[in-house]
Amino acid sequence: MTSDDAPMRRDASDPYRRLLQQAHSQRRLLSVHWELTHRCNERCVHCYLDVLPAHHPPPDELTTAEALAVLDQLAALGVLYLSLSGGELLTRRDWRELTAAAHARRFVLRIFTNGLAITPAHAAHLATVQLYAVEISVYGADAATHDAVTQLPGSFARTRRAFGLLAAHGVRTVLKTPLMRSNIDQFDALRDLAADLGASFRYDLTLTPARSGSHAPLRHALHFADLVQHYRRTLDAAPPPAAPGCRLCNVGYNALAIAPNGDVYPCLELPIVVGNLRHTPLRTLWETAPLWETLGSLHRDRLPTCAACPLGTLCGRCHGAAHAETGDLFAPATTHCTRALALRQALIERKLIPPDALPLTVHLTALKARLDATCEMARC
Repeated sequence: MTSDDAPMRRDASDPYRRLLQQAHSQRRLLSVHWELTHRCNERCVHCYLDVLPAHHPPPDELTTAEALAVLDQLAALGVLYLSLSGGELLTRRDWRELTAAAHARRFVLRIFTNGLAITPAHAAHLATVQLYAVEISVYGADAATHDAVTQLPGSFARTRRAFGLLAAHGVRTVLKTPLMRSNIDQFDALRDLAADLGASFRYDLTLTPARSGSHAPLRHALHFADLVQHYRRTLDAAPPPAAPGCRLCNVGYNALAIAPNGDVYPCLELPIVVGNLRHTPLRTLWETAPLWETLGSLHRDRLPTCAACPLGTLCGRCHGAAHAETGDLFAPATTHCTRALALRQALIERKLIPPDALPLTVHLTALKARLDATCEMARC
């Protein structure tokens, strides 16, 4: 979990840049993603959560008083970035109070929503709490595609309306899309839709298995051929090489996630519980939980398979994905190996790298053979 979309100037003399460097060197908690509820008013086919109906009685969620106390703890630790999500955040009756309290504590605040419940009054409130952005999930460039994913007729129209209401109050919006088999052909149309709605556009190529362990969401994931085609169309340069000993991500280093019941995770992709805020102060968990030491050792050079992989620059490895697949934080993640192979193929086809620049390891050769066989069976 990162704050890559936060404004960041590159000048090393910039005070903000120096703050970030200091936070990294001191292992200071900088960014928190908080799922305030697992209730939702949609039933998205790819969702990694086993969501509950919007009007379901709150199942062990932190109370308003408990949530306000957590905000105080975050502020005391010097947290800068705070993202609030669900489920659907707006199913909590106290969401206005919590967002106002977060604003009062001066976090760089984002909220994630599907936009269905946003009214003119809600948009006016969100303008008063000076959000960095409202990020709204859109799953297709038309109603048929989007509503098939949410399994809620009329959701596309209501979500589009939310963008207009927020724009009318000067609230910055982000249209974010997980690219799936059902919408990959609408990539350009989704980008155009974001522009038409006055929103930034962000997308993700990876779907996540359900927290319950079910792999059902992966039925909607892009095929290898889809990934290659996407990279062919969007690449303009080869990525720079990874530095030796790089961490690959900041899990356990400057960020964490909080579940609705107060459980603390290293990140959303790695839901290993390190403790619960109802029983242990956040500072104690951040400073003493044993898992952080393990996560601190996840440098690329210490990953048995990945350390020697020539495609390390391309894969965008996620330690959480590796753990979900194999139960091993140090193992390769097939999802990201597949992305790396697709990116390599597109780079070669676009003549952005020579064909022999990134030779395949035994692990990747075997995976590529399986992907090619699957593609042939599906007549990609």
